[in-house]
Amino acid sequence: MGNMKIKLSESQYNRLLTEDKNYGRLGSTFQPFMIRTFKLISKKNLSDSEVKKLIKEDLDLNDHETNILFYNYKNKFQPLTISEYDNLNGEPIEFVGTYTIRTYMPTIISCRTYIDGFVEVTATSPEDAINQVENGNYEKMYLNSNSLDYQDPDLDYDLPSDAEIMEDMVLDAVRDIDWDDEEEIEDRVKLKI
Repeated sequence: MGNMKIKLSESQYNRLLTEDKNYGRLGSTFQPFMIRTFKLISKKNLSDSEVKKLIKEDLDLNDHETNILFYNYKNKFQPLTISEYDNLNGEPIEFVGTYTIRTYMPTIISCRTYIDGFVEVTATSPEDAINQVENGNYEKMYLNSNSLDYQDPDLDYDLPSDAEIMEDMVLDAVRDIDWDDEEEIEDRVKLKI
């Protein structure tokens, strides 16, 4: 069987190039309304978060679409001189997206429980012992390992506020995945829209 050639139209070819990219309602090229918004923003002295907010609200975009336009405003529009602004019309938009990578998250969970135990204190009487401990004076504290609470504690915790992700171990877990396996990438890495 010989090589078969397929002729694609320019729009089909461009669609293939951007198939794995989702521009939302923006399309993959700069439109006049985007350039108008960029011009409006460039006249103001705004922080990055204010620019994002203005793009989002002015054009009624979701977070994903806002991130794409914000990235292009910063990297493609801002470097231009005023006379070049309109040259962007119809030019390709550079794609950026927020991706999620599913992995195991080694996590430390802080919790509280109540277990019978003892505070040891040297004192002259029971009353003196109570008084000493109330004032923070004691030799040691230890749990009663024979208590039912010790054997089967009732743990009180609230996820995620009591959970601390062990970030270095998470990065190690991501590094341990076989990223040469296409199926792992398809299964684990998703564009967040």
